[in-house]
Amino acid sequence: MTAVRLPDPPSVMPALDVDPGAVEDCGVRLRAVCARLDDLGSFVAGPARLPGWSGASAAAYRSVSASIGRGADALSLALRQVAARVLEHADTLAALQREHVDLVHRSGVLVAGVEGLRRDVVAATPDRIVVLAPVLQARSDAVAGHVATYEHQRARWLEALLAEEREVVRALRPLTLEQVERRHGGRPDPADDALATLPPPGAPASGARAWWRSLTPSERDALLVAAPGVLGNLAGIPARVRHRANSVRLRRDLAGLGLLRDRGLLTDAEARVLRNAEAASGALDRARGSRDPRTGEPLPALLYLYDPGAFGGDGAVALAVGDPDTADDVSVLVPGMRTDASDIGALVTDATAVHDAARQADGEATHAALAWIGYDAPDNVPLLDGLSGDVVRVVDERLAERGGERLAETVAGLRAERRGPPADLTVIGHSYGSTTVGHAASDHGLAVDDLVVVGSPGLGGEVEHVDDLHVGDADVWVGASSLDPVPHLAQRGAIGPGGIVGTVLGVGLGHDPAAADSGALRFRAEVPVTGPGDLLDAHSGYFDHDGEALHNIARIVTGQDEQVARAEGVHDDWWRPPVDPELGRTPTTPTTRLP
Repeated sequence: MTAVRLPDPPSVMPALDVDPGAVEDCGVRLRAVCARLDDLGSFVAGPARLPGWSGASAAAYRSVSASIGRGADALSLALRQVAARVLEHADTLAALQREHVDLVHRSGVLVAGVEGLRRDVVAATPDRIVVLAPVLQARSDAVAGHVATYEHQRARWLEALLAEEREVVRALRPLTLEQVERRHGGRPDPADDALATLPPPGAPASGARAWWRSLTPSERDALLVAAPGVLGNLAGIPARVRHRANSVRLRRDLAGLGLLRDRGLLTDAEARVLRNAEAASGALDRARGSRDPRTGEPLPALLYLYDPGAFGGDGAVALAVGDPDTADDVSVLVPGMRTDASDIGALVTDATAVHDAARQADGEATHAALAWIGYDAPDNVPLLDGLSGDVVRVVDERLAERGGERLAETVAGLRAERRGPPADLTVIGHSYGSTTVGHAASDHGLAVDDLVVVGSPGLGGEVEHVDDLHVGDADVWVGASSLDPVPHLAQRGAIGPGGIVGTVLGVGLGHDPAAADSGALRFRAEVPVTGPGDLLDAHSGYFDHDGEALHNIARIVTGQDEQVARAEGVHDDWWRPPVDPELGRTPTTPTTRLP
């Protein structure tokens, strides 16, 4: 009787219940503790010395305080090693988790293959089995080979998991204070030598990148504790490194300022910093819950910029949805009026919408969207908030000029940080953020592939045509809802509101980029408005899902220019108010989300 040797089914993969994110958070918290120990050591070595005090009591005080400072520095050095190993453990667990998912899937495929082969053998009649045996045996041998490969990789995975567990347990063995002092007391901080070679302020991002790559692993780990504010906001440093540095600073702020608040000792300035820190923490937590709409995998959420006390307490913060150092397409969202660091949650919502719409538009490419509040935006909106004293801050360009310089540095940093081929980079300016984008391009040049402005009051007084922007061969796109009041602040002829602002008040933000003679490519961006009292919706709805503005923005950032729905520009007739051909058109509702 002819027989077919069937392969044994594959071994079952053991269950894996791990949370790399929680482990990473533990490592970040440990680094924050190290940073506070460093602060104590610096305080003891500096202000706590009380140089004007002398005598026996002063000498005794300094002896005790010096011992405390030495102990704090030694504890920081010891705990840094633990924190670094915990963070390495988080990365290893994440890699093992991904491999586990793959092996579980392969095991299921192999089980189905063995079972299918068995059914075919059983179904073969005695006279047919003689004919089919060579074919069935060849299939069986092929499946057996795949099973053997799977078994080898499964065994290797188990070995790696057990080895990682042993090593991390060894790294977490407690040390006595005497052991800490013996091993680390009086040792120089590796961060000191690294900071001594830090490129000077204003150096190009490429210099920071080269500096970072020249450091040893111990120097890098030391800087994440000793100088997180330097690394976290330095253009040219990898996004994930910036995130870990900023996370340390964020945790330190939340712990320290939270304790002061609980004790009723928080000053008004500290309260603003804590407000911004809590907003950044909340936005980061929500972003971590985002998933790729195509794969269902968690998206990287990276705290790219964190300076909660900047701009007199308004704060600066940026958060990336997706990894801008590796994504194929990268977009940078620059917000406008009424925005400060406490609004990062709302801007991250917009960035997530752009990310998801881009993934819907192009499933082959990866995407990252950076919510960037990196400049001091004005607080009031003329025509919406009334003619308050702060209106001058809106129609004046100085905030946009300073913001444009910061934005140009950010774009240069994004280019310098890349690993692998350059990204397709799009900068999107909304409202007064478009004026900031305009100054970044006209004053400093922007290495972008596309520049997009929506709800723009003008790109700056010196920009009358896109040829005045230094963006190389990049396309300049503009979306302007006909019912959005903010674009009316731009120069739209002598009779329009922008013309009155520019000619009577002597201020203004430049020519309307949605005008037919601006040279920009206008796309459809009408936003549904139910009545005159809802004009603010027209200004804030450009990133709403299933809206034509977001649909077209997604096509731009993914390089699908031919699929962008174009719109005719605003006509500027000298003898009458400007005419917007989009006025009265019913907005479309294209899909920007995957089902």
